[in-house]
Amino acid sequence: MLSLAFIVLSLGTALPLAAATGLPDVLHRDVVVIGGGASGAYAAVRLRDDFNKSIALIEKRDRLGGMVNTYVDEKTGATYDYGVQSFLNVSKAAEFFARFNISIGSGSTSPSLITEYIDFNTGKKVDFTPPSSSKQLAAIAKFLKVIEPWESMLSPGYWNFPQTNNIPEDFLIPFGEFLTKYGLEDGAPLIYSTTGLGVGNMSEVATMFALQSFGWDMARGMTGKMGLFSPTSGGNQALYNAIAKNLGDDVLYSSTVIDSRRTEFGVSLAVRNHKTNKVTRIIARRLLVAIEPTEVNMKPLDLSPSEWNTLSKFTYSNEFTGLVDNAVFNTSYYYFNLPSTAAPNHYLVFQDEPMVASFQYTGLEHLFRVMIIGNTTSTADEAKVLAQNSFNTLLKSGRLSKSIRDQKLSWAAFSMHGPMHARVSVDQVKCGFFQDLYKLQGARSTWWTGGAFSANFQTQLWQFDDGLIPKILEGL
Repeated sequence: MLSLAFIVLSLGTALPLAAATGLPDVLHRDVVVIGGGASGAYAAVRLRDDFNKSIALIEKRDRLGGMVNTYVDEKTGATYDYGVQSFLNVSKAAEFFARFNISIGSGSTSPSLITEYIDFNTGKKVDFTPPSSSKQLAAIAKFLKVIEPWESMLSPGYWNFPQTNNIPEDFLIPFGEFLTKYGLEDGAPLIYSTTGLGVGNMSEVATMFALQSFGWDMARGMTGKMGLFSPTSGGNQALYNAIAKNLGDDVLYSSTVIDSRRTEFGVSLAVRNHKTNKVTRIIARRLLVAIEPTEVNMKPLDLSPSEWNTLSKFTYSNEFTGLVDNAVFNTSYYYFNLPSTAAPNHYLVFQDEPMVASFQYTGLEHLFRVMIIGNTTSTADEAKVLAQNSFNTLLKSGRLSKSIRDQKLSWAAFSMHGPMHARVSVDQVKCGFFQDLYKLQGARSTWWTGGAFSANFQTQLWQFDDGLIPKILEGL
């Protein structure tokens, strides 16, 4: 139970806000969750429906689902998932869909495409020949055997991360060096083109962070040892629409935290709806932070010096994805960005970020999915400019169906995925960063989930939540 002193203190902090906006609503909850993406939405459902705890879920957008992005064609009703493509059948993931009566299937609806490798910096075709599919899959199977002994150290979180003197040496070497060391180069094109590209030039990233972008479950999925699935109708957004309907008024949409007080007795948050400007004061016994702990995201939270000193060490990638419409693209094509030095078969050579990774035909009229990988500071506007510049280069070099000047990309959809792929330097890992990071769990009535504490895969985040929730519930 919250102490009377804490409640009085919490309400007292709302008085300046009340003077400016009128007396705010006050909600009392067992757990307040910040962030309605994969980890936050899943945790909210489980805490409320499976453990009978009162919750409030704060989401800055007007929908749940985070990196899930489903485009619906207005003419035909056809859907295309331009964000999350599918779900790994981790643990009880399929059962979570079943509880919302959402049917799932394993079949892919993506059209067969012609891959053309092009250096987007010059527009020149790259005469790159990847390994055969059988060689790539054999390399992924071998890759899985090499990394399996380390799984509990990194997945689904860092609870068992080794002490500094026991960290495997392979964790800290560049991923390209790791693949070469174990003769896994044939697997690099598949690792990169699926999810590895999220960290940018994955050959240069420390292996342990590359494993968070393509690790155990992805390898199992690629080799048939774990299922991949998606809803049979409505796209991947269908799940989060069902969650939204289930949670109802327990979700505060278009809202962000503007002020907080966190103590060992509980937390008090001031939350503003940026559409109505309405302020709500939430007093809760526990806080679950389900957003990336960036400087911007953490500014409204009253971080202690030790919290800030730890969280500020993270660097991130910024990913952007969207759908662009222009008839000069060749339909049935997948334009993939590689440097000219990748030719003819240098499998560990990739572009540096920021860069456009690809333009990929969706099967819907003239729509192409574009993937843009940014660095820590890349913005949405910069990503769109980069996409336009890459398109201009392809157009001028004659790589598209027509050489027409001054063509503009028309954006049918756009989404920012990031910051994500949180990582720190090798020296910081050696100095006990992850031990310090996990010391934050539970301190000041606050728990942490999401990609910085686990991995950037929907169902792996759910698995991490399943292990975290019993800890949150202790003493409630």
